[in-house]
Amino acid sequence: MAESKRNEKAAQQQQARAKAVEVTMRDGKFSGLTKRNEDYLFHLDKALTEKNYDREQKEQVLTEMYQELKEKQKQGVVATKLYGTVTEKAELIVNGPKKSEAPTELPKFWILALDNGLIMFIMFCIMYTLLGVFSPKQADVSGGWITLLATSTIAGVGLAFFYRSMLSARKEKGKKRWIKTLLITLELILIWIVAFGVIAFIPVSINRTMEPIVYAILAGIGYLVRRYLKKKYNFRSVMF
Repeated sequence: MAESKRNEKAAQQQQARAKAVEVTMRDGKFSGLTKRNEDYLFHLDKALTEKNYDREQKEQVLTEMYQELKEKQKQGVVATKLYGTVTEKAELIVNGPKKSEAPTELPKFWILALDNGLIMFIMFCIMYTLLGVFSPKQADVSGGWITLLATSTIAGVGLAFFYRSMLSARKEKGKKRWIKTLLITLELILIWIVAFGVIAFIPVSINRTMEPIVYAILAGIGYLVRRYLKKKYNFRSVMF
């Protein structure tokens, strides 16, 4: 009785295994695959032929897929889950993966200005920290806290304007594009020079230079603020 049940169970297992490796035997080209996997490669072969895909490359691709499916179907993997539909796979083989399009739009002006302003603020703080440590006299000449805030703000707004203007200039052609680019650059330099000239008239007693450690702390705060805002608004930086 027990032996009869064992024989019956073994027969059922054998039938299940036979069903798992059922093939269509299309000229034996993809023999050894399950029916679904063999059908997949058969139709993929046909789709690539219709697309006039190079014959040698097609055979190489199909052979690699055939070998991969023979191994992975043992774990129950089917071709559609592994490669997608026949149409999708044929398109991928012929044309390659789709390239992500480069973004053509910049963030909002205020986000762009804030981001670049914070970047310049951090850079100026690091510069003043190094000057204060290695060249204190030069740090006094370079300016104090008003210079730091003013130049960071002007740089942030100026660069935001510059990037947006440059994006507009790219749409121009020939000499007109280069002239527009040159004028935008000169405008930015002129604004920078005028701003520094005005700041130079502020008395040193008001525009005081801070200690290097203060600039170092401000640089760290600026970095954390920029990181927080970048995460909150999920904006893409133009500089870095």
